[in-house]
Amino acid sequence: MTGVRALVVENDSFTLASLVNALEYQRVEVVGRATTAREALELQRDTTPNVALLDLDLGVGPTGVDLAHALRIRQPEIGLVMLSTYRDPRLIAPGMVAPPRGTTYLNKADIRDFSEIVVQVLVAARTPLAFRSAVPSSLRPLTEGQIDVLRLVADGMSTQAIAEERQVSVKAVEQTISRLSEVLDVPRDSSTNQRVQLARAYLELAGKIPESER
Repeated sequence: MTGVRALVVENDSFTLASLVNALEYQRVEVVGRATTAREALELQRDTTPNVALLDLDLGVGPTGVDLAHALRIRQPEIGLVMLSTYRDPRLIAPGMVAPPRGTTYLNKADIRDFSEIVVQVLVAARTPLAFRSAVPSSLRPLTEGQIDVLRLVADGMSTQAIAEERQVSVKAVEQTISRLSEVLDVPRDSSTNQRVQLARAYLELAGKIPESER
């Protein structure tokens, strides 16, 4: 055994089984497997893992980020690895806080083999508090306000409705949309619909459509 005791949390049963098998094949001791945040916290209390592999989207209720913070409150030096289809974890919910310090964030679309995940789990167990960026460096920087407007555009809301939702002026929303188009390289000409392109950019960042289809 590697001495690594892992807790695996994934709400898809097939993916959960695959992750557990991959870890155990590399002699990582999986001391708990869960599909919800509640189950995970109960298992943490009973098994005291030194690293947790978490899915960001756990369905209705707490997210993987919420769970990561709860795990850290109980074990300040537990290693954390997070998996997601979202390229930016802040897109999963309005006002999403950043993952805890040292969290390794992996996008499922970038994973070619389960062994890559196993390596990151081992690294996180050894250096749980090392600095790691939760947002991939390849992404364009977006503020919380820009992410919120982008989400609302993707939901099909009008500029007026977005202004009312965010309690700002219509001009402020228009300026944010214009800035988003620049940051996300959205074409602004008569041949394309700017809002449709922004909605597609949001879906791409959320992992709902592959980059190749954009």
